[in-house]
This record gives sequence, C-alpha cells and structure tokens, in this order.
Amino acid sequence: MESLKDKVAIVTGAGSGFGRCTSLLFAKYGALVVLADMNLPGAEAVAAECVNAGLKKSQVLVVKCDITKDADRKQVVDECIRTFGRINILVNNAGIYRKQSMLDANSDTYDFLMDVNLKAQIFLTQLAVPHLKKTKGTIVNLSSIVAEEAVAAAGVYCISKAGIDCVTKVLALELAEFGVRVNSVRPGTMHTGLYDVDFGQDVANVMKSVVSEHPLGRLGLPEEVANAVAFLACDLSSYSTGNFFYVDGGRHCVGARYNPHLKPQ
Repeated sequence: MESLKDKVAIVTGAGSGFGRCTSLLFAKYGALVVLADMNLPGAEAVAAECVNAGLKKSQVLVVKCDITKDADRKQVVDECIRTFGRINILVNNAGIYRKQSMLDANSDTYDFLMDVNLKAQIFLTQLAVPHLKKTKGTIVNLSSIVAEEAVAAAGVYCISKAGIDCVTKVLALELAEFGVRVNSVRPGTMHTGLYDVDFGQDVANVMKSVVSEHPLGRLGLPEEVANAVAFLACDLSSYSTGNFFYVDGGRHCVGARYNPHLKPQ
C-alpha cells in the first residue's frame, strides 16, 4: 500500500460509508484525496478525519458534487487538476439502492438508479481518462455481489451493478494499451446502521437470516471494502485489470438464494 503515497485520488460518495473508509485509508498511506459528495457537511467531516490521519489541509480537496450533473462532474476533475495537477486514481464509489421488485419498478425509479449507479460513473470516467493516461493510473468501480447473484427485491439495482461490471471489462480492454488498469469491487452484505432503520424491532431476526447466507458467519465491514479498493488502486495489484474482487465472506460461492431481507451494497 506504500505505493499510494503522493498519488492523487478522486473518491465519489466520499462523505459516508465505503467512500469515507476508502478516503481515510488513502490518507493513512499518504495519498492526496479529492472528496466528491453532494453531502458537503459529510465530506468536510471526512476531510477533517483525513487531516487527523496524517494529511495536511492542502492535501485534501472537498468538492460538492451531484454526479448526475454534467457540470458537477466536470468541476470535480477540473478542480482536482487545478489543485494537484494530476489524477492517479479514480474511485467510482457513489451509488444508491432502492428496494423494489422488477415488476413494480417504474420509469422514474429506473432512470434514477441508472443515472446515479451507471451513467454518471461512465461520464465521470470519460473526463478523468485523459489525465489517467498520463499517469498510467487506476480506476476502481464499486459494484456489488448482486451484479451476478441477483436479488429478487431489487431488480433495477442489480441491473445497474451488472452494467458497471460490464463497463469495467470494456474499459480494461480499451485502456490497457495506455497502462491504465480498471477493476471492480463486489461487496456482499455489509454491516451498516441501515438495518436498524429498515427493520426496527425485527432487526435481530433479519440479521441472523442474512448472516446465515455468508460462509464466514458474519457480515462484512466497510473498512474491509476500503482495503480491497486500496489494493486494486496500488502497485500490489499491478498485473490485475478487468477483475471483480469479492468482499462477501464467501457468499458468491454459495450461489443465489432468495432472501427478501438481503440488502445488497
């Protein structure tokens, strides 16, 4: 991970969750970080944590960004170049989840999920690629186990994540000649506070059911996803491109089993 030192990394959705943990890990290893998030207070709080982790204030850039907007995506890249002069790493982390069956999905839900989880990632990447070619940089996309192991209660979400994995493979081919690597991380079900909100008093039974789907016998932590992102972004993975890196406690080995309580990440 030491090869991350002095690299410039853009992390979308950096104000919470996987984006926050990834940004803090990058900061720990000395990478300069661009924290892009529409939640400005959240991103600013993470920036303060990055400074506490060892970065100077001048090595952290916060950009308020709605990644579905062309102008905001351009602003992230432009401010990064203006501030740091280069881009070494792009982490396409920002995304949303909606629990809705395929048969119940409407066009508004479809468009919203696709705009955030797929379209925005593609067009932000297009803006970053000219700079990544110069540095022979890396792209890490946040996908999900549901890109392969579908969940019946979240059909459109599954499609959006399958799409980002297809983008990963296509870009890995298109950018290989320039030395730019592109990989995806596929988290399983991760331990977050969303369960308490969604399931209330039934959360203990739901968690027991979900844990039983994972051979390692527990849910993953956001920090474990960040470890995978950092590995794919650094030189330790220098001969890996177009890959899907599972962080799921072995659930993909079991295969898809219907569980209406599963909340993919």
